[in-house]
Amino acid sequence: MTKHDPKKGVSTQIFDKVWDHVAEQHTSWQTDKVKLIYMTHRHLQEDTSLIVDAANPDALADFLLNHIATIENVRGIWVINLAKMMFFKTPQEHHRDLSRFTITIDAIPSHLSRIYETIGELKPGRDIIINYITHTFQSPGASIMVSVLARSRNHIEAFVNDYIRSQEGVVDAEITFISRTMRLASPKEWKESLGPYFVTPGGASIRNIDVDDDSLIAGC
Repeated sequence: MTKHDPKKGVSTQIFDKVWDHVAEQHTSWQTDKVKLIYMTHRHLQEDTSLIVDAANPDALADFLLNHIATIENVRGIWVINLAKMMFFKTPQEHHRDLSRFTITIDAIPSHLSRIYETIGELKPGRDIIINYITHTFQSPGASIMVSVLARSRNHIEAFVNDYIRSQEGVVDAEITFISRTMRLASPKEWKESLGPYFVTPGGASIRNIDVDDDSLIAGC
């Protein structure tokens, strides 16, 4: 989102200001009840997501009211609960070559558990690596979120068509390109907050995907 100052004739990116503010201040916001884990930016939606580990809803509300709602350029706050999270141990050497996406799945409620378990069993492939999967129930049409590293937009589209949209009970799946990611937790804090959720997938490996590599236009 762009903010224009008619007096100065200058336009600035609002998300940059919010991002920079959080990056500069986050270490002073950490408490025993609220720990900041990482921050992401969604390309087309022009918004910033902050992933935190909160002890309870009131602690989260106090954090949002005291530190996020007071940022000058924040125009709204939306909270999504990440339930039954599974983080996957993945080959670090491939991360730098891949782009980050999230997949939001709309599914018939009675099929949610099976879909979640099926995706959670997939082992990393050459072109696709699943970072985590979680139930969100964020809206009637969005119940599961999957974070994925993919070689390009074409690769993530092929993966979603072959492994997600083809599953019984899936109504639709939306792909979002994550253009920016920043870890906010120290290695120790990261392990304390997310360590219990790390698992090793036990199913079949995601097969290689032979499509054109459109990495340069991954966000389109």
